[in-house]
Amino acid sequence: MQVSHPRNSWSEKFLLLDLLEGLKTTFRELFRPKVTVRYPEERMEPADRYRGMFKFSYDRCIACKLCAVACPIDIIYIDVHDEMIEEGGKKKKVKVLDRYDIDVKRCMFCALCEEACPTKPKSIWLTTKTYELASYDRNDLYFNMQELEYWDDKPEYTGLPADDDGKSLPAERKQIPGGTE
Repeated sequence: MQVSHPRNSWSEKFLLLDLLEGLKTTFRELFRPKVTVRYPEERMEPADRYRGMFKFSYDRCIACKLCAVACPIDIIYIDVHDEMIEEGGKKKKVKVLDRYDIDVKRCMFCALCEEACPTKPKSIWLTTKTYELASYDRNDLYFNMQELEYWDDKPEYTGLPADDDGKSLPAERKQIPGGTE
């Protein structure tokens, strides 16, 4: 006895629906305008929720060490000493921040240090909109409190490198001698 299968089985219909769903996305994106950014001359601004490089304010910091405690991988190093100051005839004990270092090469950018900070406004925050942290040396990614406080938002674009004659290279591709271009 021979069993005949219907031409349009349920599996063929199911696969056809999946295919049409994928093509819908393709056609929707096909007619949108394309965005091209000539990096590094032009730069896109990151989204508002982007967590960029750390910024630190020595004046706001109360040396409570809560950010170092909140860090899950212990990359924030803080040294504090107590100092006695005289205010209005009374001696008062004050914490003085000696060291505030962050080892950014191990950072997860989780922002738990920012959430733990009790000061208003925060003394450490991650919204500097900087995404250019590339470095040839690992030690360049270890920042002390002065470097964190005076962090530049965007490294400046220095232009194209100069060739052997001292002239800068053109932006378009150069003809390679003996090449096929």
